[in-house]
Amino acid sequence: MIYNENFVYDERYLKIMDEILKNELKKEVNVGLVFVDRDEIAKLNYEYRKIKEPTDVLTFVYGDDDLYAEIFVCEDIVKENAEKFSNTFENELLTVLIHAVLHVSGYDHEYDKTNAELMFKKQEEYLKKYKK
Repeated sequence: MIYNENFVYDERYLKIMDEILKNELKKEVNVGLVFVDRDEIAKLNYEYRKIKEPTDVLTFVYGDDDLYAEIFVCEDIVKENAEKFSNTFENELLTVLIHAVLHVSGYDHEYDKTNAELMFKKQEEYLKKYKK
């Protein structure tokens, strides 16, 4: 189950994320969803990826029963990317959240390219299914 005490968007996003996780992992897990500002995401991005700039989303998978993973999202970067890619904010946020959930589910495109193609194929399939 995805949880966030301060989630200000349509709960539809949480339901979508839960559905994808259950479909991909074949079990229910606890995942924290945290919205942070541009300074915080830049700090995390540098600390964990050695990249000195903000990003839209970071995913940390712990594999614990209590907290399986955490997803950190920067709304400002999502808004910028929506404009950059001629997308609505809602669809860009959905893209970012699906992408993060696929990382939680074990897919990778940065460190291990083995399942990168499959990851992006699944991302597109889920976007088609859930996009308004």
